[in-house]
Amino acid sequence: MRYLPALALAALTLGPLAACDSFVQGAEGPIDRVVSDSLDNQASVPFLITGVKEAFNDTFDQTALLASLLSDEGLFDTRVQNASYITYQEIDDGEIELDNNSVDGLYEDLNEYRFLADDLLRRAEETIEFSEDADGAEARRAATYAGNLHGGIARYLLATYFGLNPTEGGAIITTDPDSPGPFIPSAQLYDQAADKLAAALAVASSDYERRLVNSLLARNALYAGDPTLAATFAAAGLVEGDDPYLARYASTSQNEWYVFGGRGRTQVAVDPRFQAYDEGGDPRVQVEPAPTTSGVTVPFYRQALYTDPSGADPLPFISWQETALIRAETAASDEEALAFVNAIRAEAGLEALTSITPARLREERDRALFTLGARLVDQRRFGLPFTNLDGPIGPWRYFPIPEGERNANPNI
Repeated sequence: MRYLPALALAALTLGPLAACDSFVQGAEGPIDRVVSDSLDNQASVPFLITGVKEAFNDTFDQTALLASLLSDEGLFDTRVQNASYITYQEIDDGEIELDNNSVDGLYEDLNEYRFLADDLLRRAEETIEFSEDADGAEARRAATYAGNLHGGIARYLLATYFGLNPTEGGAIITTDPDSPGPFIPSAQLYDQAADKLAAALAVASSDYERRLVNSLLARNALYAGDPTLAATFAAAGLVEGDDPYLARYASTSQNEWYVFGGRGRTQVAVDPRFQAYDEGGDPRVQVEPAPTTSGVTVPFYRQALYTDPSGADPLPFISWQETALIRAETAASDEEALAFVNAIRAEAGLEALTSITPARLREERDRALFTLGARLVDQRRFGLPFTNLDGPIGPWRYFPIPEGERNANPNI
């Protein structure tokens, strides 16, 4: 506000010059904007792919943090120092208002990510002219792979985490702003994700890319309720020694688990059971005491996996360990399942288990996939109790499609 008088004076001073042609001649365009059509060329493909990847990064950490809070993994309590976001309280309670701006922000970012992935593919198919040499072929392949890979991931995220009603998963994909799309149930979104990932698999350029996509297809099938198909894909997925596919962060684009669920500002603490896992020597689960308000004697804990002061610790989106857990869950025998679980435990330096049960497998997932947004899905899949409040329509098991979308879309 303190700048308004100066700006008003400048406007009055320059007003008489506005009609003078010489005042605007030679003016250059803004230097912080890129005209969309200027990117329709082969040289811009790496830039476009980087933009899609950055949108993925921005989306996944938000998803993982808020999904943890909606599940029994994370918790919000004002006795934790600086925990004050009422929108986080709603999510933890499962009583989420449709105008919850934390959910709204995630929904916007996720749909922007989906749009950028789809738009990259549109450009590759319709507007970019690729050269007829090896460079052109690789640019086309890279754009096609990235557009389909991330288009598939975006649809998987929409299917898994958003819903029209507390127990009805699904979302909306609009390709024409003048014609809002219909509600798409989760089952159909998983099918769309599978189609996109299959298209990425068809143009994968390395064995690692093929194993990566197969792991993503396996998880997509598992969450869609097809364990047989999940087992088939997982068998061709990531193997021990493969690097995870990471969401990456930097000091200018920080990991939200650090910012809001760690040493930055602990809005999201974690359930005390994770302190017991950590204390028991499981390196996959690292926690530390969360600071509390004055006079509080109840201990609270926060994650300690992502502690880089710059907030740049990456998040693993899919890994060989998760693939092995899928193979354990879909295994033909307990012996086979036990072998997969013990391979994961051995890599973490833990003793082998002598037997495996469904409950123990769920616990191994709870430990190995700590902070990655899987617990919410497991609670739904396995019928595990939700401990949050039970309101008139029951607590949310998904994030609600926000009010803005509902008001603007006559289809819902």
